[in-house]
Amino acid sequence: MGRLRALALLFVAGTVAAQPSPAQKQQASSLVKQAITKSQQGDHETAIELYLQAYALIPTPLLLSNIGSEYQALPGKQVEALKYFCKYLEAEPTGSNASYATAQAKWLQQQLGNKVDDKDVCHPAKEAAPPPPPPPPDNTGSGAGSDVTGTTDLGTAPPPPHEGGGHGLAYAGLGIAGVGAIGLGVGVYFGLQAKNISDQISNHKMSDPWPANIQQMEKDGQSDEDKQVAFMIGGGVALAAGAILYFVGRSHDSSDSSEHVSIAPVVTPTGAGFAIGGSY
Repeated sequence: MGRLRALALLFVAGTVAAQPSPAQKQQASSLVKQAITKSQQGDHETAIELYLQAYALIPTPLLLSNIGSEYQALPGKQVEALKYFCKYLEAEPTGSNASYATAQAKWLQQQLGNKVDDKDVCHPAKEAAPPPPPPPPDNTGSGAGSDVTGTTDLGTAPPPPHEGGGHGLAYAGLGIAGVGAIGLGVGVYFGLQAKNISDQISNHKMSDPWPANIQQMEKDGQSDEDKQVAFMIGGGVALAAGAILYFVGRSHDSSDSSEHVSIAPVVTPTGAGFAIGGSY
């Protein structure tokens, strides 16, 4: 059966805090858009180069997980993919995308034959020292025909715990996605407020005197715009994280391990979103 790869992109508009220059943001945004196109075309190597260039301009940690996802799509690049997922976890160990990066890093470690602790998926667990050998049997006894031998019951190791919890992850993902949707709604509200003030200023007749509170209006408009950015980006990231948890939970419940779902967050200097891919 042929292998199909589907890619869906959800993009949340917004503007990242104005620390980089407008020219840098525009250039980085263009590079990320080119990387997304190359990824959709299956040219993951070029997508990686473009993401690295964008990261050099604006070092957004979430771009590291984008790079990890691109390496993951290339055959034989598990080590490189693991490297960038772990770089993201090192930069943002409790970030909004930590659950996705942790799940992918754990999966890659398993593909590489490494055992990892869920608390630190970037470092394989050290092999436990073998137990000491059992004491030699005691064959000493008294009297004729005496044959007393010591025995040691080593027992059997308990079976590994069943890695369930898929339903819990799925429900948690739905809850986080709901919070993200609310955040987007709040961001839209503040965006409308900012647009209203901007329209009042832009449509003001030059022949009429400016209102006495024009400076306060400008401050209020800027404040509403900043709140719009924060809620849109936060809501978009929460929505993406919720979707990731949902699909990871569903994949845990699936009995067919050959079907692997890949959910790659996509972050640009002007927005945030995620890409969903899978091989069947």
